[in-house]
Amino acid sequence: MTDAAALAAKLVESDPQFQAAIPDHEVMDSLLVPGLRLSQVLHALLTGYADRPVMGFRSRESVVDPVTGRTVDRLLPVFETITYGELRENISAILAEWQYGPNAIGADDFVATIGFSSPDYVTLDLATLMNGSVSIPLQHNASLAQLRMMLEETNPRLVAASADSLDLAVEATLGLTELRRVVVFDYRPDTDDHREKLAAARDRLREAGMEVVVESLAEVIANGRRLPEPVLYTAGDDQRTALIMYTSGSTGAPKGATFTEWTVTRFWSSGAAPNRDTPIINVNFLPLNHLAGRVGLLTAFIPGGTCYFVPESDLSTLFEDWQLARPTHMGVVPRVVDMLFQHYQTRVDALVAEGADAASADRTAKTELREDILGGRVVAGMLATAPLSPEMKTFLESSLNFHLLDLYGLTEVGGVFRDGKISRPPVLDYKLVDVPELGYYTTDKPHPRGELLVKSATATPGYYKRPEVTAEVFDADGYYRTGDVMAEIAPDELVYVDRRNNVIKLAQGEFVAVANLETVYVGAPLVRQIFVYGNSERAYLLAVIVPTEEALRAHPDPVDMKNAIRESLQRTARANHLHSYELPADFILETTPFTIESGMLAAVGKPIRPKMIEYYGGRLEQLYADLAEARVQELRLLRDTAQQRPIIETVTEAAQALLGMSSDAVRPDHHFIDLGGDSLSALTFSNLLRDLFDVEVPVGVITGPAADLRKLAAHIEAARESNIATAASVHGPNVAVINADELTLDKFIDAETLGNASSLPAPSSAVHTVLLTGANGYLGRFLCLEWLQRLAQSDGQLICLVRGDDNEDALARLEAAYGDTDQALLDEFRALARRHLRVVAADIAQPRLGVDDATWEQLAREVDKIVHPAALVNHVLPYNQLFGPNVFGTAEIIRLALTTRIKPVTYLSTMAVAMAVPDFDEDGDIRAVSPTRHIGVGYANGYANSKWAGEVLLREAHDLYGLPASVFRSDMILTHRLYSGQLNVTDAFTRMLLSLVLTGIAPRSFYQGGTNGDRPRAHYEGLPVDFVTEAITTLGLANSEGFRSYDVMNPHDDGISVDTFVDWLIEDGHIIDIIDDYDEWLSRFETALRGLPDELRRSSVLPLLDAYRVPGPPRRGADTPTDMFRKAVQDYKIGSDGTSADIPHIDRVLISKYISDLRAHGLL
Repeated sequence: MTDAAALAAKLVESDPQFQAAIPDHEVMDSLLVPGLRLSQVLHALLTGYADRPVMGFRSRESVVDPVTGRTVDRLLPVFETITYGELRENISAILAEWQYGPNAIGADDFVATIGFSSPDYVTLDLATLMNGSVSIPLQHNASLAQLRMMLEETNPRLVAASADSLDLAVEATLGLTELRRVVVFDYRPDTDDHREKLAAARDRLREAGMEVVVESLAEVIANGRRLPEPVLYTAGDDQRTALIMYTSGSTGAPKGATFTEWTVTRFWSSGAAPNRDTPIINVNFLPLNHLAGRVGLLTAFIPGGTCYFVPESDLSTLFEDWQLARPTHMGVVPRVVDMLFQHYQTRVDALVAEGADAASADRTAKTELREDILGGRVVAGMLATAPLSPEMKTFLESSLNFHLLDLYGLTEVGGVFRDGKISRPPVLDYKLVDVPELGYYTTDKPHPRGELLVKSATATPGYYKRPEVTAEVFDADGYYRTGDVMAEIAPDELVYVDRRNNVIKLAQGEFVAVANLETVYVGAPLVRQIFVYGNSERAYLLAVIVPTEEALRAHPDPVDMKNAIRESLQRTARANHLHSYELPADFILETTPFTIESGMLAAVGKPIRPKMIEYYGGRLEQLYADLAEARVQELRLLRDTAQQRPIIETVTEAAQALLGMSSDAVRPDHHFIDLGGDSLSALTFSNLLRDLFDVEVPVGVITGPAADLRKLAAHIEAARESNIATAASVHGPNVAVINADELTLDKFIDAETLGNASSLPAPSSAVHTVLLTGANGYLGRFLCLEWLQRLAQSDGQLICLVRGDDNEDALARLEAAYGDTDQALLDEFRALARRHLRVVAADIAQPRLGVDDATWEQLAREVDKIVHPAALVNHVLPYNQLFGPNVFGTAEIIRLALTTRIKPVTYLSTMAVAMAVPDFDEDGDIRAVSPTRHIGVGYANGYANSKWAGEVLLREAHDLYGLPASVFRSDMILTHRLYSGQLNVTDAFTRMLLSLVLTGIAPRSFYQGGTNGDRPRAHYEGLPVDFVTEAITTLGLANSEGFRSYDVMNPHDDGISVDTFVDWLIEDGHIIDIIDDYDEWLSRFETALRGLPDELRRSSVLPLLDAYRVPGPPRRGADTPTDMFRKAVQDYKIGSDGTSADIPHIDRVLISKYISDLRAHGLL
């Protein structure tokens, strides 16, 4: 039994009100009798539950204001109720007055209602329906212009207006030709204000020359009680219009959706109760001109429950109303959940301040919310009107201790699904259609995605007097276009993805769903309301933010408040894995909340974007202009003053100016990426810092996990003091060609170290201590494991250099590299690490690898061998950006290898070094084989040149000082054949396999030259990481005196290609359609990839798609010689059982394991 079920069972035994509200199945079934008309269903409902309380309203008393002397009313802390029977009698009196009194209201006459939800409102609405008139509930908070437009369009005979809305209603009715009556409800004659409003309304209409009777609802009921029994409307047919509901207008002008009597009858007979057995006592705070407000009515009425109404439309009494009514059922909308969450947060903060720990404060605050604020009786609930963020839903469900039913519906079609499951009935059919501008397609994998179109039995026939708009929202087959993007995860099961509208495209081409961002950010601490703004001319977003009351109290200084809110947004963005461009660069603080009354919010609390833009657009565009101008001025000032100011000050202001942020937005402890930067802007930032300080600050340093702005400043200061070698200092500035003879060790290493190196003894063949760089990289983690396994046999030690804030943080980063996909692997690593591993926080791009003098000297003394796979692997960045970590870093490794004792070096290079050289010599002197390299913008040009430079330096170290070195040029390194999930998620091969399975489409062939539909014979080069690791370790260890180079490639002309992999995937049961035309495949493939969810899109081949713009040339084996490597593999029996050995082929088992590994990562 669930917590909610247990509570319900307890309340049945102990709570008389709960027990009395148990639904009556006989009454509920009587509403479903075929052939009943709407008036008969409503009469059966009100009669069947005659003695039960149906609606509650707050008691009031009249008091004299001591200041003004006027009589006003005051709310009392108690609810009064009326019964279903009393409601029926009041409706009967209204019908009698309308049918037999003067100025009769007949069937099909239009009756418009203006006011907030209340028992009087419901009474008039039900009377209209039972009379056969057309009910038109209108927004009480609409502007005069909007209200007048709706009234002129419908031209009602009767307008019912609440006393509070009467002035507005009368102004809007002036000039209506059919208007004969105005009925005032929620009218309290003892209140001076109400009496004056009623008198003023009569005067205003009379002065306008309109013969309109203005009377209170109480007068209508009193007059009707003296008239004959009315007739329930059953004439005509049930396809007549019974209800016109105007949409909220959150995307423009309101439109009146019409509903037939048959549809309204369905609403009142089928209802929205969570089940047939739950006693319903609820609090209705939503307007009745919206579907969600009516759902609250149906939820309570149909099972014979009680609906309590809040007395104030601004919800200022909502918490008190909950405490008084003690609901059993809660219908909520996002803005109300936000109110609950803010209350909870405030209480948690108070409890923590009193000394409670976070966990107990959370429990106490949620218990108080459930028991005290909500009354301790809530056993069921539902969410409506808009998506709720997962965090908010989790918060509410954990507070209430039950699952919150998620209803999705629209005014125009009614309910569509509950908890993602299509509601049949009323839904007759649905379909998804492509949204190419947002990248959503029904061919998407793993699930079709697109805009939801619905055909429903309860759908509107169309908009009143708007045939052109009706034609726009219904397709040719009668499906309503919802505007919401869904994913179909199973037949009749949908998940909300996005909103087709409210999507903007930023200047860099990114699409941003601003409504979704608002849903995320409104859950940020200190944020009460937010409006996110952007346009296609700008690369970043802005916002208008209303702080919470707590924020206003805690941060009275506006600058302090902006900083606190900005940090709150940054934390929320990180927690929700948002892109950097989805973080507002700046925002306007607004202390006045967005309200329905101000026209900023629709009736159910949704932002009315046109109104927001109308009100704030000018200020936001000015903020854009101010930020742009400030950036120009600040950059100019920075260039003029950089040499005279503290480095950290200049770095901080440079980040602020580059990212277009306000002067108080950036602090030295901020990380560039967290401020909204990305790899592209990091490159711009790097170039800016180079211009300011004449020092290279590589992108890898800027985006590094431990690099805040303060550490960037320290890097610049150290570089200036130590005269670190740069690409410009070694090759000259802005060169197009770099030469091997320019790369000499004396440009990197001091003369004393080089002078001493000549007399150092030869290295020992015994290896007890090994130094490994880049251990937390993909290949590095397996080299780490391989060396730990080998050193364990001799009780040796492995020292790993890993970037981190300190040694402990570096160890955590290394362990995290193994992930959580294979517990046996992690257990093995931990067991070996406890005895044989030492991790040192270091940075290969820094002098002496970023370690202190004592550590450097210890490493120089104790290390027997160095294995150096560490590098900044980036196929886009230019040579000068990769010079620091990849060239200078390798020179520092050589410095260590030549200090105190000679230490053989194993160096991981790349096959890209060889690919650009015709007739490449696998084991030749790289300085002779490739003496010059061109600097260009081609794919991986910078990376290949940086690794070539490392090879050149090692060759010179061997020639001059006898440094033993083994160079391994690898190409594609594939997944581990044993350990689960141990693939390189970001490499091109993994991305392509994932993308093929996700999209379900592939070309006839990935290669050029096929004829008559035949695929050309081709070969894919790649080797499993376990084989590569064993080969590198074995061959590197074997070389203790010479220089060896190996091209670590798969040389077999075996016909196993990407086309083969597609065949294997299909044979394994993956649905992949083969498209004959390559260009058509590429177009559909790219479109499908752009439509993937963010995480999958980032993991797909989309960032590397330029490599697939045309079919590739078919390879017949390896592109470069591999004779040395293949012979070494065979000689040392690598990857064998000790008998014969060879370089392995790729097989179907490995491809199948890739799919399992991708599933282990949650990508499939």
